[in-house]
Amino acid sequence: MTIIRLLRPVIHNILILAIFYGVYQLRQFTDLIPGIQLDIPTMILEETILYAIISTVWFVTIGIIKNLYELHKPLYRHFTKLSKTRLYRTVSITFLAYFGQGFLFIWWISRFIIITAVIATILVLIIFDSIRNNIDKKIYKHRKHKMLIIANNKEDGKKVIPLLHGYYAAKYDIIETKNREKTQAKIKYHTTIMVGTFERNFLQNVFEQHRLQNTRLFHLTESFLLEDAVYKPDTIGNAVVLEYTHSKLDWRTAVFKRIFDFFGATFGIILLSPLLLVIAIAIKIDSSWPVFYTQKRVGKHGKSFNFVKFRSMYTHLSVWKKYWWKKAEKMYQDLIDSDQNVREWELPKIQNDPRVTKVGKFIRKTSLDELPNLFSIIRWDMSIVGPRPHMPNEIEKYKLRQKRLLSTKPWMTGYAQVFGRDTLSFDQEARLDLYYIQNRSVRLDIYVIFMTIKVLFKGR
Repeated sequence: MTIIRLLRPVIHNILILAIFYGVYQLRQFTDLIPGIQLDIPTMILEETILYAIISTVWFVTIGIIKNLYELHKPLYRHFTKLSKTRLYRTVSITFLAYFGQGFLFIWWISRFIIITAVIATILVLIIFDSIRNNIDKKIYKHRKHKMLIIANNKEDGKKVIPLLHGYYAAKYDIIETKNREKTQAKIKYHTTIMVGTFERNFLQNVFEQHRLQNTRLFHLTESFLLEDAVYKPDTIGNAVVLEYTHSKLDWRTAVFKRIFDFFGATFGIILLSPLLLVIAIAIKIDSSWPVFYTQKRVGKHGKSFNFVKFRSMYTHLSVWKKYWWKKAEKMYQDLIDSDQNVREWELPKIQNDPRVTKVGKFIRKTSLDELPNLFSIIRWDMSIVGPRPHMPNEIEKYKLRQKRLLSTKPWMTGYAQVFGRDTLSFDQEARLDLYYIQNRSVRLDIYVIFMTIKVLFKGR
C-alpha cells in the first residue's frame, strides 16, 4: 500500500510530461485541422519540455504542501484538492512562462499548449486517481482491514457507520465501554474511532494503547479532551472527527528528520574518525580488547537492536551474556544494594564504580563512549535526538503512560540528557522525554544538539 502511494507523484509527473509532449505535437498540426487554421508560432521542443518539467516539479511541490500525497490516507474526496493544486500551479507557472521570455524561454510557450495541457492533465489525473482509488479499495478488502468503533452502547456505534461511507474498512466491529477487557487488549485494527463521551481514565487508557500500535485513533465528540495529546481535525467519510496523535511531527518533517539524521551521522563519522581511532587505541592500551561493548536495547515499538558503545568497563566485569555474565551480574547487584548507589529504582547510578577503567571514566564523563551510536543512526536503529534507549528489564517496569517512549526511535542525545541527565529520577527523565516526543520538530532537534555541545564543553 505504501509503495503504491509513493508511486503516485512519480506517475503524476510522467503523465503530465507525456500530456505536454502530446499537446506540443498536436499544436504543430493545428493548421491542418479543418476549421482551426491557426498560425504555428516559433516553438522549440526543448523549451516546452523545460516548461513541462518545471510545471510538474512545481505541481508536486504544491501537492506536498497541500497534503495531496498523504501516505496514510485513501484518496476519497481528494479531487477538489487536486483541482485547486492544479489551479495554483497553472497560475504561477503561466507567470513564469510569460515573464521568463528572453531568460528561460527564448521564444514563448504557446497559450494553446498551456490551456489544453491544463484541462487534459486535470482529466487524466482524476481518471488515474480513480483507478488507483479502486485498487486501494480492493487491497483493503483483500487484507480484511477493520475499523473498531468504541461506544457507550452498540446503538450509538451503529448510528455512526452511515457517516463513515467511503472509508475503506471491510468490516466495522463495535465494542461497548462496559466490555473493558476487550478495549484493553492489544489493538489489531487499522483504525479506531471513539464515539461519545467517556471517563477521563478510560479515554487516557485507550489513547495510551494506541500510541504504540500502527493504528490511527479518532474521536467523534463534543466533550472534554486529554491534556497531553495533540489533536488534528480530520474527516472520515462524512464525519468530522479529531485525530489523537502523540506528536506534532507531520510526515514531511519526519522524512526531513530522517534525512537530517542520516547525513548528520555520516558527516559526524567522517569528521570524528581521527578521534574514534584515538579512543579505540587508548582503550586497547588501557585494558586490551574488545574496544566496543554491545548490548541489547529496546527501540521503537519495542523492537530490540544492538546498542554499541566504546567499552568503558573491564571486560570481565561487563554485564551481558557475551561477557562474564553471572559474575558481573552479581557484582552489579551488590553495587546497587550498597551505599555507592546514589539513585534508586529503575535507573541506579553507581558512584566511584570499580568496574570502570581509567579511560572509561574520561569517555563516560565526556560522553565520548556514545560516538559509535553514529553507525546505529545510519542503520536507522536510532536517531540523533530522541528518548533514552532502555534495557529490556527496565522496560518491564514502565507505567502505561511511559510506554509512549517506545513510540519513536531512541536517541544519541536527548532532551532529558541536556536538562539533568544522571541527576534525574526515572520519572523525571520520562517526563522530559515525553515532552520532547509531543513537541518534537527539526527546530527542537537543532536546539537539543547545540545544548548538548554546550553541556559537554562544561563537563556536565
